[in-house]
Amino acid sequence: MKNGKRLMWTMVLIGVLALSATALAGGITGRQIIENVDNAPVADDARLLMTMTLVNSQGQSLERQMWSWKQGTKKTALVFLAPDDVKGTAFLTIELPDYSNDMWLYLPSLGLTKHIDADSKTQSFMGSDFTYDDMGHRNINDYDYEILREETYDGHHVYVVKATARDPQEEGYSHMISWIRDDIWKPVKVEYYDLAGKLEKIQTNSKIEKIDGYWAVTKMEMENVQTKHKTVVTMTKIEVNTGVPADVFTSAWLPKLLSLVPQQ
Repeated sequence: MKNGKRLMWTMVLIGVLALSATALAGGITGRQIIENVDNAPVADDARLLMTMTLVNSQGQSLERQMWSWKQGTKKTALVFLAPDDVKGTAFLTIELPDYSNDMWLYLPSLGLTKHIDADSKTQSFMGSDFTYDDMGHRNINDYDYEILREETYDGHHVYVVKATARDPQEEGYSHMISWIRDDIWKPVKVEYYDLAGKLEKIQTNSKIEKIDGYWAVTKMEMENVQTKHKTVVTMTKIEVNTGVPADVFTSAWLPKLLSLVPQQ
């Protein structure tokens, strides 16, 4: 059985789901559900062109374009392409053998590559509604889990799973509730609750497509219901198993990532 961490950003994100000792119809447990999510086929590597749109409470939007490289579910590097004020800003996250995350951020305006420490991982990533932890992997052993119910979501059967943080201050949330499709073992919705137990954010994976044999979330929205701010991420191009060089996933290469982006 897997006791590691799995959470892709298309990442990002996307599997802050759960383990459970509670069995529902058919005898399945939360642990088995997450093992199915973890065992779903993923490409050895991938390259993605993404658009991130920030929308404030007045409905005003700001669009950013990014290019990302992935190695399985353990390594992600990305660089901002536009607009000019963030162009060249690069981010790297690597899952370490102890299931912690090694995160780095390159700021071209300062010519500085900095390590993201544990105290910063619950902060907003580049003004979006995703935290640095949302961008990486969560240790599934840091939560207690419970299957709440089964239901139909957008025409698909889903399991609704609650993950309660053992150390909420460390994780940044008191608990999360996820809706998981059991035909493709992908989450379609995740609710994040703040340290006071109030609903803070809702992640909706509104578009899931099969790309060269692999299921991938190609459009997601993270809405902060408390601030009325939201972030929409759309994958506009995905290439899998292209042979991404290992050097891409090193902090030394963050300042060079912009030069590696294919010509559009």
